[in-house]
Formats: sequence, C-alpha cells, structure tokens
Amino acid sequence: MRRYLVNRPLNELPHRTYDVVIAGGGLSGLYAALLLDEKYAVALLVKEDLMQCNSSLAQGGIAAAVARDDSPDIHFRDTMRAGAGMADAEAVRLLVEQGPHEIHRLAAMGVEFDTDDKGSWLTTCEGAHRKKRILHCGGDATGRVIMEKLVEKVGQKSNVDIYKHHFLTDILTDHHHRTAGVIAFSQEPTVFMAPRVIIATGGAGQVYPYTTNDKVTTGDGIAAAIRAGAETANMEYVQFHPTAFYSPESKDSLFLVSEAVRGEGAVLRNDKGEAFMEKRHRLKDLAPRDIVAREIFRQMELSGREHVWLDITSRDEMWLKNRFPNIYNHCEKQGIMPHRDFIPVVPAQHYLMGGIQTNLEGKSSLPGLYACGEAACTGVHGANRLASNSLLECVVFAARVVQSIHQGGVFLNDEIAFEPSVLAGNLENGDEMKTRVRKMMQAHGGIVRNPQGLVHAIDYMNEILSLTEKLNLAHIEDFELVNMATVAREILLAALTDRESAGSHYLDEEPEDLLNVSW
Repeated sequence: MRRYLVNRPLNELPHRTYDVVIAGGGLSGLYAALLLDEKYAVALLVKEDLMQCNSSLAQGGIAAAVARDDSPDIHFRDTMRAGAGMADAEAVRLLVEQGPHEIHRLAAMGVEFDTDDKGSWLTTCEGAHRKKRILHCGGDATGRVIMEKLVEKVGQKSNVDIYKHHFLTDILTDHHHRTAGVIAFSQEPTVFMAPRVIIATGGAGQVYPYTTNDKVTTGDGIAAAIRAGAETANMEYVQFHPTAFYSPESKDSLFLVSEAVRGEGAVLRNDKGEAFMEKRHRLKDLAPRDIVAREIFRQMELSGREHVWLDITSRDEMWLKNRFPNIYNHCEKQGIMPHRDFIPVVPAQHYLMGGIQTNLEGKSSLPGLYACGEAACTGVHGANRLASNSLLECVVFAARVVQSIHQGGVFLNDEIAFEPSVLAGNLENGDEMKTRVRKMMQAHGGIVRNPQGLVHAIDYMNEILSLTEKLNLAHIEDFELVNMATVAREILLAALTDRESAGSHYLDEEPEDLLNVSW
C-alpha cells in the first residue's frame, strides 16, 4: 500500500502552520473547534461545504438521560445490550454520564430542542431504548438545526480558519513517527503543518451502493490514518439502517426514514401485509437495528421484492406533518401519503461502528493524532450502535479530545518522513472501479456474509491497491477510489478474521479451509 497519495516534493507545495488541524466539518469537528481555547490557531478543513455531512442528515435526534424517569444507568444498560455485549463498558459509562452535560452545553450555545407547551424538552423513543430519551429539533431535522447553530458560532471564532473544498489526502509524520500535519487538496495540494491533528471526517458509507450517508463519506480520514500507521478496530461492524426509503431511481444516497417513526407507532409489514417483527423479537419493530435489518433481508428473499413496507397509517395527516415534516414531504413528492399509504423501505448502510482506534481521550496509536465522531472507534458502540447515540458520541468525545489537548504538552516535530516515489502513468476507469468496489461490498461485506465471498472481495481490493500504488493520482476521484478500497479491505479483513457472529457482523458459514487464511 502506498504511504502518500500526493507524490510531489513538499518544498514545492505551499505551507501553512497551525497549532491544531481539524479534518472534517461535521458535528464532532465543529464542536472541537468551538471548544478549543482561543490561544490555539486552528485550521478546519472541510471536504466540500460545512453543511454537507452526515451530521446534517440526522433526523431522529440525540439520546441523553435528561427525563425525570430516566437515568445514565438505564441508558448504559440499553447501550450495552444493543451493542451485543461487545461495547467497552468504560467508554459507554463516559458517554451516558457526560451526555446530559453536553446537551445542556448545546442548549447554552443556542440549540433549540423541541419543547412542549410548558417549555419542557420533548423526548421520544427509538429502537432498543427502554425510555423516551431522544431529544429532537424541528421535528425530524435535529442534525440540520444543531449544525446551523454551530456553523454560526464557529464563524465567530477569530482563532479558527475554515478551509472549504479542501480534501484531506495525507497525514504527515516525522522520523520519530509523530504527527506533523496533513496535506489537503484544493485544485493543488497544500501542506498544513501542525503537531496535533483531529480526524473528524465521518464514516465510509459510499463504499456501499445503498447508503443513507452523504456522498462525501468515502472513508478519507480513516484511510489516511491507516496509511500513516494508526491502528483501527471493530471495522467488521457496519450498521445497516432498516428503513431507508426505497426508490429504484435513487443515486449516491437513500433518504432515511427515521427510527423515530417506529418509535411513534409505525409497523413493518411484508408483502402479505403481515407485521413480521411481532414474533421475531420481544421489542418487535423497535428491536436492535441489526436484528430488524436481517429480518427485512429475509423477508425480501422470501418475497422476491426489493423492499418491505412501513405502516404509520395509525397517525393522522396533521400529526405526521408536524412531527415528521421532512419525511412526510419526501414521501409526498414520491406519491406516497403516509397517513393512508404504506412507505416502501429497504435496509441501507448507515453507520460504521469501527474506525481509528482511540482511547477515551481520543488519542490514536500515532502520537499527535486524535479522532472523534464516526471516524473514531472508542468501542462505545460495540457490534451495533444504539439509535441516536451517534450525535451524542460526537459531542462527548470531541469534548474529551479538546480536554486532552488543553492538558497536553507541546512537542516539536523532527524532519518529515516524506520521499516521493517514481511513478508512471495515470489512473483510468476510476469510476468503473468505484462501482465495482460498491457492488463487491454489497454482495460480500453487507448484512449477511460468508468466508468465500469475503476472500473474493479482498482479492479485488488488493488488485486496486496494487494497481494504484504505481500510478500518478491527480484528481479527487482518484484519491476517493484508493480510500474506498483501503477502508473496504479493512472491513473485509476484519470480517474474515472475526469468526463469531455478533450484532451487525453476521457470518452464515465457516469452512475449515479458510480458518488459517493470512493477508
């Protein structure tokens, strides 16, 4: 695997120097930028625009034990149970105990959570929660509302320089294997020198053909960290959201029908109109996401259809329009009236539980490199993320990263370990290879996996990485292909290595002749 995507001498590139570089402008990146002390010069690198990220797409809300009948201990048990027993208890305890504090801090920043007529925060329930603890904004526009407020606040910080349309390509390291900065591409590469780098680039949804993720999520930060030598963890755990709106014309990403719809009484039905989750799990339609997604997958195989149905016709038109304005509007544009019509839904890749392995301070195995949000893996989600814990993770662990930076010492970097390679030729048919990566992942790295398919898909990712190692990469599309293949390979290898099905990782067979495969 090549070490750097950019293959030009650093002294030929423009340089900028900062105390901290944050790659990623979603909730975790913005929150870190807001909390960093004014004494730090901060560069915030955004792949496209500030609002173009998964955080803005989050509908259901943000989970925290703020209600009188709830507690961090109950939230802890729900999170551990949803994670199939694979979550790190210390990380989960931190998440649920710090969660209410960060909710109040968001409110103090001006985030307006939905309230009742007495001014109390409204909460709802989602899958695998035993209490109504999901706070929401604008009905089903929680992520967008929070992001708009934080974008406004970060724009007021004089110590934060925002670089839009800057694609993270590489993490620089010195000869002592310490983080020294990054290279970002915007028409031309630029070097951003910094002894501390925070990766907050989100997940890798575009590795799959059917995803609820924004089109920018090609695993760039995780792949750059892998090339720099940082360790990853739990990469086999890929969550498929059970209810994305099914449309054969959808491209790039599918519209999410929030789990909160089921929390408000919606029922999943098969082609015969049967409520098939009734006998599948004691929580029925609000069972953990991996269980619901696999059961939908099974129902689709039985019927031969490409989707199942979501029935919320128990609610009237005005209630639905007020509670889920964005979802209702999307359905209406597609000719579906949710108060009288069933909604066609299909599982789609939604969240990566794995990522850059960090401790509870957000520190990776590479000195000076931090990660938070979906790009990181603290172990807090285990094998299956509990609904609406993602936005909470963003703020809780971004705050931990900032606390660590504030308490940490300053170290000086040695000479950067960067030597351009001799390359020949340019990449051709990159789009075709991207499509092939997605098809391979859908077929072999999806909801149900088998060892033979995993080996086949790993071979293809190795072919791409071997080919691109020898070529000049000149465009963002070229970089994305390498990143997608890199992250896909990590997911597949982790899935092949992990012989035990748990949560979102499900193997349907285990031939003896593949037990000793090494890569």
